[in-house]
Amino acid sequence: MVTLISDKYGYRLRNFDGREIYIQSDWDYPAIASDFGWVACTCGMTDGTIDCKHKKASDLIVEARKFLDEHDGEKIEDPGYFDNAWEG
Repeated sequence: MVTLISDKYGYRLRNFDGREIYIQSDWDYPAIASDFGWVACTCGMTDGTIDCKHKKASDLIVEARKFLDEHDGEKIEDPGYFDNAWEG
């Protein structure tokens, strides 16, 4: 399981064993939000980082961040974030 944790400068993804990945780049927000159930546009022509006919990428990134903020603390099955994480 992976838990989404919002903080002042981005998001942390915490694995069940305590390892964390820090997500700070706003370009990563749409992908993370998608893993938690967000859909960039119903047209299916964008992943949230490029414009589609209906929405601009900048607006999608803002929507993704709002979605992530609203899902703070939510847990999902790990889609692979920690499969190749550096063990330091």
